[in-house]
Amino acid sequence: MQTGCSTADPKDQRTQCGSTKGSYRRNEKKENFTTYENLLKNYLWGKDFTLSWLKDEGLIASSLICTICESEMKLIERGDRSDGYVWECRKQINGKRHRSERSIREGSWFEKVNLTIEEVLKFTYWWCQDLNQWQIKQQLQLGSHTTVDWDMFCREVCEVELFDGREKIGGPGKFVQIDESKIGKRKYHRGHVVEGQWVFGGIEEDSRKCFIATVED
Repeated sequence: MQTGCSTADPKDQRTQCGSTKGSYRRNEKKENFTTYENLLKNYLWGKDFTLSWLKDEGLIASSLICTICESEMKLIERGDRSDGYVWECRKQINGKRHRSERSIREGSWFEKVNLTIEEVLKFTYWWCQDLNQWQIKQQLQLGSHTTVDWDMFCREVCEVELFDGREKIGGPGKFVQIDESKIGKRKYHRGHVVEGQWVFGGIEEDSRKCFIATVED
């Protein structure tokens, strides 16, 4: 757990965070680690392959049902869409043909987002690799508000997963690191914390299973 953030930190963020230096086992080789080069080479080299990979991983829907006729929709290539494809149904009901379209992003991490799918994947990747907001902003040429919003979005998803996905950790022969931290807002995103919530958490060495819980007053 990280417990503080210097006011000189260049990141414009809305929650307290810790320095990236000395975080938990940062220098050890991570399992299933993907370099940015591999991300481009293996997953983002072509739009068709990227969408196929996203469907295989369950990150976007592999099929959708038409809300009008309840038939399975077809994935149609569309040059007027930024994603290049759309779910479409043109079946007939009682002799009358209907046309129904649904975004391939529906119900996914990418829904209602102005960024391209490739930009979202790159942002998420760099965020997971601890690049700060300014660095990601420069890489993707994003606006400040977009960068801050997506940083918060990623943090909120992790927060929900930690709170909702808690599991028992530790046991004989297991080592658990525990700590407490205060998650809160800073006035105008700088200076001392003016409000927040104390939390207590732990992470199990080797497995990296973790938990977080609020500390009541």
